Amino acid sequence: MSALVGGASQSNACGALLRPLRAIATSVRSASWWANVEEAPRDPILGVTEKFLADPNPEKINLGVGAYRDDDGKPVVLDCVREAERRILGKKFMEYLPMGGMKEFCDQSVRLAYGDDNPLVQANRVASVQSLSGTGSCRLMADFMKKFRPEAKIYITIPTWSNHHSIWLDAGVEQETYRYYKPETRGLDFEGMMEDIKGAPSGSFF
Repeated sequence: MSALVGGASQSNACGALLRPLRAIATSVRSASWWANVEEAPRDPILGVTEKFLADPNPEKINLGVGAYRDDDGKPVVLDCVREAERRILGKKFMEYLPMGGMKEFCDQSVRLAYGDDNPLVQANRVASVQSLSGTGSCRLMADFMKKFRPEAKIYITIPTWSNHHSIWLDAGVEQETYRYYKPETRGLDFEGMMEDIKGAPSGSFF
């Protein structure tokens, strides 16, 4: 009996010693799997935030991301958002949503974007789905285009977030750009935008 127990103890001790070695070997193999993965290029807009965080100047202001801040640089949540939170808090069940998302949310979003009196809305000709963030929406649309309209082009604004180009590139969708921002006025380049839209092939996406 003692011999069996001793043998088992030695076996367990050896196993305990070998586990870290196996973990190291596995880590080395995993590292070699990803050795050829290139680091993604830095986003020029988010790069402003990185420079902001590294700047020791106490009077610095972060202009990189369009989020509300107070005089102390702290995030500001609008009163209307807090009121919306109060109204829905504890009134929705945390069930799985349908594949298209929450129907009420989608319907109200369409009405907000296009207006109640829009003939397309009244005719129920505007389709919508709920997604996770703007990036998630772009990815969903890119895959949708590739599957159902593979011949179509996506037109992306100048400027835009750098990951937007990567999303459609990874989906295999051909892309073009169109004018949107006018540096001279720091506003919308309406004339340039409409000219580019009119010049795009029929069936293009914006």
